[in-house]
Amino acid sequence: MTGAPTPEVEDDGWAGANPFAPSFRDDPYPAMNQLREKDPVNETPVGPWRISRHADVVDVFRNAPTSQTLADGSSPNMDDQDRRGSFRDFMLNMDGPEHARLRRLVLGAFTPKALKHIEGEIDRVVDEAMHTALKQGGMEVVEDFALRIPSRMICRIMGLPEEDIDQFTVWTAARTNAFFARFLPEDVVEHTRQAGEQMADYFEAQIKLRRANPREDLLTNLIQSEEKGDRLGDVELAIQAIGLLIAGFETTIGLIGNGTKALIENPDQAELLKQNPDLAKNTVEECLRYDTPVLFNWRVLTEPYEVGGKTLPENAVLWMMLGAANHDPRVHDDPDTMDITRQGISHASFGGGAHTCLGNQLARMEASRAFHAFVSRLPKAEIQYDDCAWSESFFRVLGKMPIEFH
Repeated sequence: MTGAPTPEVEDDGWAGANPFAPSFRDDPYPAMNQLREKDPVNETPVGPWRISRHADVVDVFRNAPTSQTLADGSSPNMDDQDRRGSFRDFMLNMDGPEHARLRRLVLGAFTPKALKHIEGEIDRVVDEAMHTALKQGGMEVVEDFALRIPSRMICRIMGLPEEDIDQFTVWTAARTNAFFARFLPEDVVEHTRQAGEQMADYFEAQIKLRRANPREDLLTNLIQSEEKGDRLGDVELAIQAIGLLIAGFETTIGLIGNGTKALIENPDQAELLKQNPDLAKNTVEECLRYDTPVLFNWRVLTEPYEVGGKTLPENAVLWMMLGAANHDPRVHDDPDTMDITRQGISHASFGGGAHTCLGNQLARMEASRAFHAFVSRLPKAEIQYDDCAWSESFFRVLGKMPIEFH
């Protein structure tokens, strides 16, 4: 990791905020803030329009006539040559009745009532991580904390062996690049395809096991669920399982990792949370606003629509710049400052509309318990910046962040 880059004025169409530049992930906020204030509805050199102001992002999510795909049914971002395990057939990339059908099949596993029974399991995993860290005088935050919590929980919900977590970690980080593969180097795209193949093999084998020996888990529920007499086939099941694993795994690593980093770098906020445990839930919302792991997602207009004073055409691809919207000073005072007591937090980190992240309650539950335990049980920590690194994920997710206590 390097220090925060200074946005450059480049005559390349990106207005100093190229999301595919390696330096962008280190600290994208100066560049995104500049983009939002100077050109909030910006046509990129590769075609899509970036929407940066909070009000415009919310308006598109709530009101604009949009789809996840282009008029011909193809994805605006994904790899047309992707073979198996393609996100093009995942519920996230579908609209209307088909999206609603698939979402209903899994939504029950992620309601607050359904998640209530795993609260104790989350606390057990957090306690184990804290105990080990105190004994060792430090921890590798990603492996020992940010990854450990969501990986164990999603494995439990889906009924997957915990001994496979290391393999999931490699696969999911690589597979996130499929979301914007059309804009990435060929070697990255090929690595992403291979991860998709391997995940498809894995889940098709798991599905065969469940058909022969059903269990009390989400994968079995998907196999047995019926919607007007229609059951998911093995290929469709595998694709949904891959997407759910990534949705419940990778982004929550980012939330807990980025949030822990922010609390260490803002010790006054960590002390506030330590003294006021009731702020744990608000801390999660502020961490989601302050440093979201998903900096942008997409929508496609199905008819012309005015955004920020510009009428965009039918089939226009919109990149919703969630990180920029979350730092919009029109909505939040002093938005580049972390404040866990902030009232009326309005972030776009879980998207919006029909495609709002269905695992948001699980992510909030995991992060709330993780943040409170971290500040209440551990001494002051120092990040070893020279040994930090980002993961291979397309998202803003740390791959390594060792800390020492003092």
